[in-house]
Amino acid sequence: MQREPTGRVHRTGEHSYNLVLTRRLAGTPSEVWTSFTDARQAAAWIGRWDGAPGPGAEFDFQLLYEEGQPTSPARLSQCIPRERLRVLMEDDGGSWDVEVRLRDDDGGTRLEFIQHLAVPAPAEDTGPGWEYYLDRLEAARAGAAPPEFDQHYLDQGPYYAAQARDAAAAPPPA
Repeated sequence: MQREPTGRVHRTGEHSYNLVLTRRLAGTPSEVWTSFTDARQAAAWIGRWDGAPGPGAEFDFQLLYEEGQPTSPARLSQCIPRERLRVLMEDDGGSWDVEVRLRDDDGGTRLEFIQHLAVPAPAEDTGPGWEYYLDRLEAARAGAAPPEFDQHYLDQGPYYAAQARDAAAAPPPA
C-alpha cells in the first residue's frame, strides 16, 4: 500500500487537465489487465458491471466501496487489450473520464491511472479516492487484506489541492 500520494495533476490544454497516478505492479500487463476486465477480479477492488463491456459498449457500473454503492451508466470509449482502457461514466457527481494504461516494466507492469478533467479542482477529492482504489487493487492482486478508507486518505486532500492549484496556474502547453 502506498503511504505517500502517487498522483500528479498536469495541464494538457486550454481547458483540460489530467490527474495521473502511477504504480508499479507485479505481473505482466496481461495479468494486470484481467484485474480490470474480469468481472470477479474487478469486484474485489473497485466494482462490478452489468452487461458485456467491449469497445463502444454501454453498461452499468457499480462502485462497491462507495457509500450507497452507486450504479452509473458507462461507456467503454477505448480498448486496446493489455495496453489501454478508457471509460466514460455519469453519476450524481457529474461526468467521469478515466483511463488505464499498462506497459511492461522490467518483469512487472507500469500502470498509469488517468482521470481526464475539464478543471483541476476536483483532484482534491478524487485524488485520495483513486489512491484508495489503487491500494485496493494492489491488495487484491497480492491476496492481502484491503485497506480501509481512513484518515490517511483524507490527509492527502491538501497535497492534491496544491497539485490542482499549480496545474491551474501553469500556462497551457503550446
